[in-house]
Amino acid sequence: MQAAAEFVKEFLVPGSAWFLIIAASICAMLLYASARLRRIGRVLLAALVVIYWLMSLPVVAVALQKMKQSPAAAAALPAQPLPIVVLGNGLGGYDALGGHIEVPLGRTAMNILFALDRYRHYPQSMLIASGGPPPGVDGGASEASVIAAALSRNGVPSDHVLLEATSTTTREQAIATSRLLAARGEPRCIVVTAPQQMARAVELFRHEGIAALPLAAGAILWSPETTAHWWLWLAPSTEARAVSRDVVYESIAWPYYRLRGWVS
Repeated sequence: MQAAAEFVKEFLVPGSAWFLIIAASICAMLLYASARLRRIGRVLLAALVVIYWLMSLPVVAVALQKMKQSPAAAAALPAQPLPIVVLGNGLGGYDALGGHIEVPLGRTAMNILFALDRYRHYPQSMLIASGGPPPGVDGGASEASVIAAALSRNGVPSDHVLLEATSTTTREQAIATSRLLAARGEPRCIVVTAPQQMARAVELFRHEGIAALPLAAGAILWSPETTAHWWLWLAPSTEARAVSRDVVYESIAWPYYRLRGWVS
């Protein structure tokens, strides 16, 4: 079941590049079949184009993100230095000339920046950077170490950062981080992740006995919310498509997690 879930996650989530390639290939094959199948192929191809255009519009991505965001995410956080858990949402990497460099993807970078903003208000807080190395990368740095390096560059002392560098999924992040919190006698924490992932992350922590308070890392990098240029809401972008894709993925992930008994 896990292998099937990983296959769906990688190749069959609408909004992803792989889904576009696979679906467009099927449509193209239908165009060379019988007259009836050609008609079906044309309809499916047109629908595919429309869906990807819509998913790439910031106005659609923001609407989908807000629909998926838990109402609790808008609640005010306590005015006290609670532990801040920074979830890694992916790394990018470059290989050349025998070297390898990892950089945070945009969603991970936003998690770091929102966590930093919270830390600056409560500098007594402990931060936990969570995320292991990317799958299939031998000797690669973990998300936790990349997050910790970014925190350090922005003035967070190393003795205020704990690393959870073994997890490869959101569930594993919640389990491993909850153990770190329990070992420190901390029943609550602030979780920083993307808005579309927040409801599932909070539920996973609750399942592990930790009350996770949401700090959703918003859309500053890709959303036109801070500009007066209304037309930017209708300008397609890769970042908006990625957010739309994540919302679709979360809608698929919830039933799977319930089936496995990981959330209630």
